[in-house]
Amino acid sequence: MDDWQWRAWVGLPGGGRLGAAFLVTRNRLLTCAHTVDGLDEAHVGFPGLFEGLKATVVHRGDWRREGDTGDVAVLELDEAVPLAPARLAAPDDARARADDGEFGVWGFPRRPDGGERHATVTTSPRWSREREWWELRTTGSDALEEGYSGSPVYDTATGEVIGMVTNAELRGDRGDLGWMLPLDSIRRHWEELDDLLPLRWLTAEARRELRGLLAGVRFTDPLAADLERLTGRRALGGFQSAWGSVRYVAEGWPQEKLVRYLAALARHLPEPGRFAAWSVRHLPGAAPAGAPRSGPASVIVRLERVTFDNAFDVTVHTWIDGAEGPSRRTERVAERQVRPTVEAGVAELAPALFGRDWMIEFAVPESWLGKPFEQWHVDPGRKILMRQYPVVVRDVERLRPDSIRRDQAHHRWRLLTERGRSDPRPIACDTPRTGKAFQNMLEAHVDFCVLVYGSRPVKNWLTAALNNGIPVMLWTRTPCAAPSHEDCRGHRVLDELTAAVGGKHPDELPQVAFALRKQALIAPEGEPHCGRDLTLLWDDPSRLPDPPLAMEV
Repeated sequence: MDDWQWRAWVGLPGGGRLGAAFLVTRNRLLTCAHTVDGLDEAHVGFPGLFEGLKATVVHRGDWRREGDTGDVAVLELDEAVPLAPARLAAPDDARARADDGEFGVWGFPRRPDGGERHATVTTSPRWSREREWWELRTTGSDALEEGYSGSPVYDTATGEVIGMVTNAELRGDRGDLGWMLPLDSIRRHWEELDDLLPLRWLTAEARRELRGLLAGVRFTDPLAADLERLTGRRALGGFQSAWGSVRYVAEGWPQEKLVRYLAALARHLPEPGRFAAWSVRHLPGAAPAGAPRSGPASVIVRLERVTFDNAFDVTVHTWIDGAEGPSRRTERVAERQVRPTVEAGVAELAPALFGRDWMIEFAVPESWLGKPFEQWHVDPGRKILMRQYPVVVRDVERLRPDSIRRDQAHHRWRLLTERGRSDPRPIACDTPRTGKAFQNMLEAHVDFCVLVYGSRPVKNWLTAALNNGIPVMLWTRTPCAAPSHEDCRGHRVLDELTAAVGGKHPDELPQVAFALRKQALIAPEGEPHCGRDLTLLWDDPSRLPDPPLAMEV
């Protein structure tokens, strides 16, 4: 242990020792935020080796006053020192070890000799307080005093550090009861500490790069919903950052769940390309068969009806390599301005997707699902129609984090992708149209994932299908008005659509619909064709761009 050379004092630039600190890298030390309260610079000394070294306070936790959490500060020396940093225990090991032994601490109380003092303490995660501190109890005649704040709590046999002293209950100048921050708490308030801990997931290099990619990324409601779906439970207390949630999955669940959570998290990152490159280097072949697929690139149009003024909030996003790409600010427009606003937005963002296989997704209110969006313009100036690309519709309500429809769709989509093929359920045009019977049929058959209609579905069918999370539906917008349904147009179209979709992987369906629309362009006008006036609802819940700011409240 090189005679414990990593132990240090911290004090004022003009002289006087305030407390303890310990070296965690060649030029950085940990101490308490209250020890350097009000200071931007401090002096640091390693007793008997180096004294009065200049250091800058480069990080503070949330501590502001006595009793606050986050009593953590990081000091950076002007120059690195030729000393070995402290050995840090793995957090799991620290928790297990705390119940079994005694630990050392030291401090710099105000004494005439100015030297350090040492004490032996016991602790336990069972003696926790507010999920932040563990209680310290001194042994024998040892006591804690002012000047011990910032001391590491370390195994006296191995030197491994399990936490840091923050305060004590003093009677006069001494006390036999104190508090420490375990490493788990310290790393919540200084996430870079994870780069130094001997963690057992990924490699040190991969973790360091990933933490850097996630720096500044908040833990939002959409991430919370993804996490709950993945783990099957809500994480109590939440997380201060996206990195905290990654650590939670990595240290509490099998690796395949970490891989799946990272795939979901990727779409919230400011630089998805860098994350994709990181995945290639550090997660080769790690994604399980059922893991989320990035799918084709898209322009995603989101229309939210405003509750007054007959207006809509229009947001146009792009989706590239499984994550959100460039987007336009949300615009609030009257209903008559929706189409020109959408067409202008799609035309502006489409160049970001050129050279890729891409499509256009319309996430719209239920009453708009049957609109002929493929007849809108992808290039209004040259009158080029959107049908030059695959066009699908989605239920905008499913984009909301708190939507039951979204949760229902997630379960059926997962079943559909695990199955790997579309087993369409045909709904003939002469099916009895009572909403209750249709609702009961869908609710009873949780394996129904793809519905194919022989003609435009009536409203109660559509509502029942959306409420039950059906992720894929196809229909032609032309109603079947035949007096007899023995060999009607609707039955012929239904048979064609069912045959075209059957056996296809769900990811192939936008291209299937695209091909059918192309075929319909050259079909005889008087004959029905399943690609004519075709609507495809294709609602992959993993393709979830961040909501506009107005939607986050």
